[in-house]
Amino acid sequence: MAKEDEIADDVIPGSLKRSASYHGDYGKMTYREIKALAAAYPPDPKARQMKKLIEQTERLQSKGKGRRS
Repeated sequence: MAKEDEIADDVIPGSLKRSASYHGDYGKMTYREIKALAAAYPPDPKARQMKKLIEQTERLQSKGKGRRS
């Protein structure tokens, strides 16, 4: 799990940066800032997607293995 003060681009691996859920304009924000935007009312959809990429990096990376033909 990422620490609160880590920058999103430092936590998200390059393979997930090609995902439609990755938003480069949020890449320089800290995990804490992204969590706050995702929890706001109304929630920021881009922040929610970035939060998911940060929190589920391991699961998402293992999901992609073996899909190349």
